Amino acid sequence: MCFRPAAISMEKTCSECGAINDFSNEVCDQCGATLPSAPPIAGMPGAPGAPGAPGAPAAPSAPKAPGAPGAPSAPKGPSAE
Repeated sequence: MCFRPAAISMEKTCSECGAINDFSNEVCDQCGATLPSAPPIAGMPGAPGAPGAPGAPAAPSAPKAPGAPGAPSAPKGPSAE
């Protein structure tokens, strides 16, 4: 099975004038407005997991040492019949 991630836009759109700018631009080429920073790309190293997803389970603890054996019970006396 092949997994292909979603396409990633490598452009930024200026919120002031609507111009398309290069992904690395900090300011718009048309009007000079500050462009938004790029959101983190999912699946890249350092990117957080899905919101609300459970984390990895904790490692199990080491097993406890077995207890010392109990003392044998006292012998029973002769039974009275």
